[in-house]
Amino acid sequence: MTTTSGTRRLAALLGLSAVWLLLSCGPALAHARLVETYPADGDALAKPPEQVQVLFSEPVEAEFDPIKVQDQGGDRVDEDDARIAPNNRRLLVVDLLEELPESSYIVEWRVTSAAGHPVSGVYEFVVDASVAGAGEATQEPIEPIERSTEQEGANSVGHYIHFVGLGLGALILLALTLLRRRKGAA
Repeated sequence: MTTTSGTRRLAALLGLSAVWLLLSCGPALAHARLVETYPADGDALAKPPEQVQVLFSEPVEAEFDPIKVQDQGGDRVDEDDARIAPNNRRLLVVDLLEELPESSYIVEWRVTSAAGHPVSGVYEFVVDASVAGAGEATQEPIEPIERSTEQEGANSVGHYIHFVGLGLGALILLALTLLRRRKGAA
């Protein structure tokens, strides 16, 4: 009878551990969400930006031309060099041509989230010298975005530590249960 109650306790503990694991990794199972862009959607800038930057809620895979920046005529104005920032896998960056004329621009992006789901979107910004000072003060380019996300990257390490700890705890419980059974059989 003790073996049955011990088995029940172990099953209950493993069940609770599995529920805790599923609840704690829920955000990891979600799709990547767009968090921030530079320039922001609808921004009017006095000077053309050097880059377009797209920040997501989780690390993304950027294959097969993940960002395209086009002018009003549909001509591509980026350097076709979109890449993930080396120190932040949530940040996608593409360089723009040196001299963008005054115009409105469309940014199309498409990435694959960590869960393997494709995510895409479109937004616009305008380069217009008559808005001198209006667009520049509202948002900063890549360096501030990278600094603001460094702490969030550290939080994802905490999730991995929880998973490893939970796995080790389950292995220890299993080993203890097997040892008790052997002692009881002897």
